[in-house]
Amino acid sequence: MRTTAAHFATDDGVRLHYLEAGRGRPLIFLPGWTQPAAGFSRQLAALSDTFRCLALDFRGHGESDRPTHGYRVSRLARDCLAFLDHLGLEDAVLLGHSAGCVVIWSFIDLFGEDRVRALVLCDEPIAFIERPDWSESQCREYGASVDASAAFAQAAAIAGPDGERVLRDFLASEFSPEVPDAEVARVIDGSLGMPRSAAADLMLSVMQADFRDLLPRIRRPALCIGGSRSHLGPGVMPWIASRIPNAQLVMLDARHFVHLENPDAFNSAVRGFCERLETASP
Repeated sequence: MRTTAAHFATDDGVRLHYLEAGRGRPLIFLPGWTQPAAGFSRQLAALSDTFRCLALDFRGHGESDRPTHGYRVSRLARDCLAFLDHLGLEDAVLLGHSAGCVVIWSFIDLFGEDRVRALVLCDEPIAFIERPDWSESQCREYGASVDASAAFAQAAAIAGPDGERVLRDFLASEFSPEVPDAEVARVIDGSLGMPRSAAADLMLSVMQADFRDLLPRIRRPALCIGGSRSHLGPGVMPWIASRIPNAQLVMLDARHFVHLENPDAFNSAVRGFCERLETASP
């Protein structure tokens, strides 16, 4: 199925780019921090025979504009609302990888679930920053792995003079050793197009988010996909799935980039989940 590219403008004048392929139930792909929509090319190729696949470049990412403002989770959620408005969609399945999940949680928190048919959440912690009153087991379940000072230091390093190397090392560490170097390089190159200061601002916004209280209030069908060898640890996605009523869980043999490392299993899980939606009550 042929993939086409298009743009639309947000209410603050930012031109956002997206990819589209196929027809059917709309399936919207939201990439992780600094990642472009093109990172979902294997999903668009495999799933567009049945679904209308749409992959969005967030502001500052991929082929979208790079404004000097708006690099926070709530603004990206509003951009997603503008995307639905532009397309006239009322029943989309939202699929987020990594920070794309945080944007989905923010979208639901701000705008509700009326225009969402279902969710696919892929390998993202519910909270990054440890709190002093959390036990070790809670930190493992939430995915909290740094204190506040370490979070700010990491963002400062990304924005600093050695930011490109820091980003390269950070992303390379999220892949399994058997992933070809060329594939890792492609992902890293796709991230380097985002301005370093914008990447740092968005990183802090993502790391400070905490949507634990939202999960039990989600009423749409949800599929949680995790990497069994992810740097987040094996308990994060199972805990998130346990908190969303009637959520399904799939753990794949992969690290963080589950859709790239194990695309066949990933696409099969997404396809099966979305096809079951068609036979379930709306």
